[in-house]
Amino acid sequence: MPQSLSFLCQISAILLRYPDDVLMQEGKALEAAVMQSGLDDAVKDVLCSLCQSITQCPLLDAQSQYVQLFDMSPSLSLYLFQHVHGDSRLRGQAMVDLLEEYRGAGLDMQGNELPDFLPAYLEYASLCPAEKTQALLTEVVDILSVLEERLRSRTSAYASVFTALRAVSGRVPDEEIVEAHLRDTAVMDDPSLLDARYEEKPVTFDHASGQAGCQTGCGSGRRSADQSAGHATPANEMTGGEP
Repeated sequence: MPQSLSFLCQISAILLRYPDDVLMQEGKALEAAVMQSGLDDAVKDVLCSLCQSITQCPLLDAQSQYVQLFDMSPSLSLYLFQHVHGDSRLRGQAMVDLLEEYRGAGLDMQGNELPDFLPAYLEYASLCPAEKTQALLTEVVDILSVLEERLRSRTSAYASVFTALRAVSGRVPDEEIVEAHLRDTAVMDDPSLLDARYEEKPVTFDHASGQAGCQTGCGSGRRSADQSAGHATPANEMTGGEP
């Protein structure tokens, strides 16, 4: 079981990343690895099915589908702390703490990737001792369940990864937390609200409003810095709470 749990985290991290040429070329090898693993037969079947659905369509189509799901739909964001802290400064500190955990395990982040990116979190979990791996999944099970339900409502094959991870997490998701998040799905993905979120504030130059304008600009800068510096926290912050 410990090896199977580690493997599930590893294969899930691969399948949840942006599709590229390597994934397309290694699809058959991934399926073979899944079938030879110690995972339950039902889990093997759904993971192989997802692998096929990704790798058997043209690369550009697979990439487009991924972007539409995980990049263009905030409710399906793969950044864990986005579902816990939103855009607050707490997310930045949480990511700093999580990054330190990664470094302690010898895992370095690549490029502009943030520590609360789920594939990175799963890769980290796959490298940990079995008890720690289990604990990491337990801490995020509410978010996994929310994403599973949202993907299932879109009949997306990606839902199978979250079903498998939730099943081995060792904890039943908190129904109240999950339902609270699900109620906000439509609001999170409302295009008009997304536009307003990124809309620039008008710049004013009159003396009376100068100080206020500076405060607004500086505040926005600090918030952006928190997000981009961002890297997440240990798992006890990932159980959810109000979305």
